[in-house]
Amino acid sequence: MTNNSSDVDQRKKHITGIFSRAAPTYDHIGPSFFAHFGRELVNFAQIEAGNSVLDLATGRGAILFPAVKAVGKDGYVVGTDISLPMVEETRREVQTLGLKNATVEQMDAECLQFQHGTFDVVLCGFALFFFPHLDKALAEIWRVLRPGGHLAVSTWEKYEDEQWSWFDKLVDIFLPPEPQQDSTPGSQPPPPELNTPVGMEEVLTKAGFSQVLHKTERFEVNYKDREQWWLAQWSHGGRALLEAIEEKLGADGLERFKLAVFEGLSQHQPSGGVHTNWPALYVRAIKPESLVVISEQVI
Repeated sequence: MTNNSSDVDQRKKHITGIFSRAAPTYDHIGPSFFAHFGRELVNFAQIEAGNSVLDLATGRGAILFPAVKAVGKDGYVVGTDISLPMVEETRREVQTLGLKNATVEQMDAECLQFQHGTFDVVLCGFALFFFPHLDKALAEIWRVLRPGGHLAVSTWEKYEDEQWSWFDKLVDIFLPPEPQQDSTPGSQPPPPELNTPVGMEEVLTKAGFSQVLHKTERFEVNYKDREQWWLAQWSHGGRALLEAIEEKLGADGLERFKLAVFEGLSQHQPSGGVHTNWPALYVRAIKPESLVVISEQVI
């Protein structure tokens, strides 16, 4: 990860823009798979009635809404997201449902505006890999969790799906990867491994958490046809790829990519529908009751 503040600001701006543009239809085209993963994460988090819960990168509330049910009338849930359009969409849904124990705020996960020990549980679904300074985000999570509180996160598990290898090759044709720059060995630490149980345990243990547990899941998502699948790509983080192709090759280039993808789908999934498997990794950890030293500071 880069330490250049301007690079970090640009990355945050880029990520925020992608999800802000996706916000109106986020997880609302085709099967709502984030809603499924959200329920599973809430079940895995061991939330109790009356708990105070923070949902980081809440998006359209796939985790927030089942968490509200889990805490009951005596608990409360706060959802935060760096994207204001995402916050506004979810806030409207909270108001429409008449929920009195849920709020949604625009906030950077690396700079949380809460007091120490505010929450019993912190949740974060498929977002750790978007944080330019993951160590800062984890330090903030640690700070706002009470001692003995739970952190529960979901990430994409490392998984090679040979049925979609053709798609990766097609992407490389339209958007060739940039050549890797030479660097002095050891000049930068390797990026954290967030897509394996071992990697996640290492990351969370380093951040001071203990009793790290995990489970994995393969969830099948079926789209009724190719057009629905294509539109769904624009409704979540997958639009980053499509926008990158359009930026580089223009609208005509994007249309050529779409036609090439549809041709690939007709060859590999001739039924007309599109069937995908999403590999999720759920991880839960605890902030120890006793004081520990992290980064030479007593927490």
